[in-house]
Amino acid sequence: MPQALSGFFGFEVADWVRRSGQQWLDLAAPWVASAGRALSRSAPVAAPRPRTSTTPPFLPGSPASDILHAILEHAPQVVRLYGHSKGALAIENALRDLPKGRAATLAVTTFGCAIAEATSAHYEQVLGSVDVLGQLNSGDNPPEHWIDAGHSTNTQWPLAMGVARLSAEEAGDRTART
Repeated sequence: MPQALSGFFGFEVADWVRRSGQQWLDLAAPWVASAGRALSRSAPVAAPRPRTSTTPPFLPGSPASDILHAILEHAPQVVRLYGHSKGALAIENALRDLPKGRAATLAVTTFGCAIAEATSAHYEQVLGSVDVLGQLNSGDNPPEHWIDAGHSTNTQWPLAMGVARLSAEEAGDRTART
């Protein structure tokens, strides 16, 4: 339950609050928006931005997404990402502001939460038809695949999302496409 609630309140609602706050700070007090940038190892160091820029003044996210962002920046051999629920939301945050062209090298598969397909990565997203939490966390983002499943990945439970089986099927489909 704590993971589920932090996924919703820690990402979905907080993401809206963060975006609104960043935009307001960037317009009203840009010197405040850029304060503390050197405190986070994953925050990109940048020169003062032109006032016309739409890029947020600092890297948004959580510790998990900040770490994944840093890995993706420095490990080009990582080309495949899988995430369930809160992990999918962490992937969405990590993909923001990657160097130009990096997202195009990534294949992203999410389970239990459809994320915004805001980059050039290849997305395969799976959501359960009885997964209320996943549908709530997905907001307006539609999945590519609806399955008869709930939110849990514990295959001992009824209506579990069989992530291992789904991943193998997706990998087979990917091989067939190439």
